[in-house]
Amino acid sequence: MSRPLGGEQKRSKYRLLGLVGQGQFGRVFCAAHRQTGQLVALKDLDRHRFPTAKFLRELRFLLSLQHPNIVMFQAVEHTTTGRYLVMDYCEGGTLRSLMAGGGLSLPQSLKIVADSLAGLEHAHAQQIVHCDIKPENILLNVTPTGWTARISDFGIARLNPELDEHRLNNSNSGSPAYMAPERFYGQYSAASDLYSVGVLLYELLIGHRPFSGTPAELMNAHLNCQVTFPETFPDLWKPILSTALQKLPARRFRSAQEMQNAILSIAHAGNLFDPANLVPLLKSVTLPCSTAFQAQWEEKLRFPQTALCVTACTPAAHSHPYLFRGGVQQVIFQKLDNLGQLPTTFHPHSKVQHLVPLASAIVQLLPRSQGCFVVTEKSLDWVFPEMPESERTAQRIAELMPCVSVAIEAKGRWSATLLPDSKGDQRQLCFQRLPQAAARMRITPDPLLLSLPARSKHAIRMLALDAHHVAILTDIGDSIDDPIDDPIDDPIGDHDERHSAIANFPRRAKPLSYGTDVQVFCRRGQRIGALVLPLRLETPLVTPKPYRLIAVDRDNPCSVVLIDLKPYRILRLGADITPDFLATAPWGFVLANRDGKIVLLDSEGQKVGCLLVSEPITAITALQQHQLAIATWSGSQGNLYIVNLKEVDVDLIF
Repeated sequence: MSRPLGGEQKRSKYRLLGLVGQGQFGRVFCAAHRQTGQLVALKDLDRHRFPTAKFLRELRFLLSLQHPNIVMFQAVEHTTTGRYLVMDYCEGGTLRSLMAGGGLSLPQSLKIVADSLAGLEHAHAQQIVHCDIKPENILLNVTPTGWTARISDFGIARLNPELDEHRLNNSNSGSPAYMAPERFYGQYSAASDLYSVGVLLYELLIGHRPFSGTPAELMNAHLNCQVTFPETFPDLWKPILSTALQKLPARRFRSAQEMQNAILSIAHAGNLFDPANLVPLLKSVTLPCSTAFQAQWEEKLRFPQTALCVTACTPAAHSHPYLFRGGVQQVIFQKLDNLGQLPTTFHPHSKVQHLVPLASAIVQLLPRSQGCFVVTEKSLDWVFPEMPESERTAQRIAELMPCVSVAIEAKGRWSATLLPDSKGDQRQLCFQRLPQAAARMRITPDPLLLSLPARSKHAIRMLALDAHHVAILTDIGDSIDDPIDDPIDDPIGDHDERHSAIANFPRRAKPLSYGTDVQVFCRRGQRIGALVLPLRLETPLVTPKPYRLIAVDRDNPCSVVLIDLKPYRILRLGADITPDFLATAPWGFVLANRDGKIVLLDSEGQKVGCLLVSEPITAITALQQHQLAIATWSGSQGNLYIVNLKEVDVDLIF
């Protein structure tokens, strides 16, 4: 966080949540209003690159623009060190970041272009020409059925030439890849923006821009070269692109509304906007699976295993990692060699496997440095593998009931349990110090009574975000078209934020009717903040990056989402499977379905490989740097495989 803006936090009405963008004129921060909790974007404009004359000019444009498809201006925030535009916040990021993941489906591409044209129609009605339409300047708000596109960055916008009395010398500034021919000569009109939208639509539908090269090559192409289409491109869309990309402005669409109507007429005729055709939201990049799947290590299983995990190696304690496997009512573990010392092989320290019986069925295995915590239907147990063999039993930590949520802090120092209460939708949040935790660690000794969103469907999950905070995730709303009210309107009390890494977590500004309610509590029982994600999550996990989650989008099961809680951002990622299993790894993420297909993503969500197992998968986990453990079961037999990713065809460097 920069010193100028960071130094003004206590005087400002806004709390900074983090840097979300940086351009040629300044930086953009995600911030929350201290009283209302409303999320905003604070645009910090560099005085040298964006002097007062330009600042006032952009402000003049923004004040005249009020449209749901335009990122609207809210206020100016002045401090002793600078001035900042307070803008609407778009948690979905830029269209460019979405396109980098493989591209959008046809209906979603058309929806985003139609939204952009609606915003341009409003701007053109105010005699404002944007002059820099490109994916980086199209911001997105996430919705359950896709995205809402909003035009941003009017920093180089122009009034229509006949109204602009102070035309700037750099009127040809912009992005050459998307510039209309006349823009290279300093001329512009509303038709110039429509040409840029044509380039954008071409890129969305075909996968690349019509012209590429250096700025000089781009200028020559836009001025002299005709647009060509791949042989497989549907003839239905060629007239729209050909009209939008005409060299002469007079031959293009007469208005943004006319271009939007042309797109929507074809889309509606083909029923592209029917709910059944909106999913999947993203194009799925299908990578060829490695044909030479070969396990580095294999073991026949005697019973199905529904959970796998590996404990961390702690050299300071001279301990080894352990592989844990969970069956119906038993846990098996075995010692592994230190994988840091043997980076290319998996080798059990001994073939001795230790079996620990349990009183009820396993729900979840939570590995920590001091062993494995086992969540069953009736209890939270602890299996400490380095105890003497005669004492190796599951130690009871807490009694549980069915459908109870449990979270364990990453270092295994405390647990949080959410228990049903006798008062309807209320729950009791309990914190407990775990074995081998420092006695001086402070946690609240008394249960907290919580109110959950009305008509929540009892899909409640908890995640330990860091050493101090736990997040409670609750589904709200029965369906996208079923609005409900959220009764939570209690203010969040003041608390000491000095030692809290997530103290600036956004606070809920207003209730939403559908999605996932997120409430964050510190281990001392104070509620830090709350918000509602505009989608419902399946199997959410905490990732190695602080305050980042990965989950399956329940309403769009062929996609996963990366969710940053601080600063708040949501990025959907396309997958060519419906994941039944998610796992995190130091290098990224593992997605797998029960049929045996495994998709590997790097830490930014890009597909880097695919594996195909010939047997149904029942559990999967990552082993340290470059190995996967996979459990399978078919009929009455199964296998445990260890796969070395260095030996298969994946685009990863270890």
